[in-house]
Amino acid sequence: MTIAELHAEFDALRADELRLRRTQKWSQVEPDVLPAWLAEMDYPLCQVARTVLRELVDRSDFGYPVLGEYLAAFADWVAREQHWRVDPALLSPVCDVMAGLEAAVRRLTEPGDGVVVLTPAYPPFLVMLAHLDRPIRECPLRHTDDGWRIDFDAVADTLAAGARAILLCHPHNPTGRVWSPAELQAIAELADRYGAFVISDEIHAPLRAGDQDFIPYAAVSELAASHAVAVSSVSKGWNVPGLKSAVLVCQESTKHVLDTIPPYEKMRTAVPGIAVATALWRDDDGWLTAVRSYLDRARDRLQAWVDERPQVRWHRGQAGYLAWLDVRELGPEPAEVLLRKARVRVVPGTDFAPPGSAAGQGFVRFNHATSLPLLEELLARLGSVLN
Repeated sequence: MTIAELHAEFDALRADELRLRRTQKWSQVEPDVLPAWLAEMDYPLCQVARTVLRELVDRSDFGYPVLGEYLAAFADWVAREQHWRVDPALLSPVCDVMAGLEAAVRRLTEPGDGVVVLTPAYPPFLVMLAHLDRPIRECPLRHTDDGWRIDFDAVADTLAAGARAILLCHPHNPTGRVWSPAELQAIAELADRYGAFVISDEIHAPLRAGDQDFIPYAAVSELAASHAVAVSSVSKGWNVPGLKSAVLVCQESTKHVLDTIPPYEKMRTAVPGIAVATALWRDDDGWLTAVRSYLDRARDRLQAWVDERPQVRWHRGQAGYLAWLDVRELGPEPAEVLLRKARVRVVPGTDFAPPGSAAGQGFVRFNHATSLPLLEELLARLGSVLN
């Protein structure tokens, strides 16, 4: 299908059809509520993925996975897309990104070691670190007129005080920032100075905006690669988190992390996820390109809507489909107000920081990865409250 045909298919999405889905985004809201909370896209499944899944069913092919082609396909994709050369021997399958991050944190730090987190931060980061007894060393992002910026002085102070790793989200969830090569290099220099590791979640990278380039953390310099581990997946870019597959990417200096991945853990990667990811990395028939350009259009519409409302502040995202909206004029619990009055479910900003932190107060995370007509309805509902 052409990009225009795919965009027309996306435009045709209807709320009543989406409510038939049994996954969380649409099934966990009341019938009169529009969901803009969970990080799922509403777009129909890529035709390449449909074909692969049907072929698996036709062959009754649901045994244990063979992993070599999967890892090679990932290495080829990042070489083409991100100009990043990775050694397939330094890759490991994991069932999802959080499993890969947990394996890296367990191997590279000890219980009681502090881990730097740039807040607002993806909420499962906070839960995982608490579960692993790694104290969260919060370094709030700086909110500037030009967008969200890393507070490198705070990161330096935290590392100097003994934090052993930086848990990086690149591109960042929830702000949508793609960290620049200069910012990544600054992190690398701090990590090297204080002997820390950098563990980078790069799951949103396939959805970079049309005017953005993405450079993986480990690809920015040899210094960065000397202490880096990354995790990636097709789950966000092609909207298949339920298929359960991801890749843990090590460097020569961090390959000891692979020793923590036992054979049975690799077998938890699902056969459908392996097969679909392999096919998508090889050739998705233009689906990702179409989604990127459609998300650009959604960002344009959201930007125009924000520009008309001085009571809403937003720094346009550079990747992904999550908007970090400053709506503090609605009061201390804006997500609750929007659910009650607009019948729109968003994620409270306070979920993205440790208890007592000011990092998410007055903010909500808004998912705009739906059809443009449904986005119009979402914005109209939000506007009815904000106006």
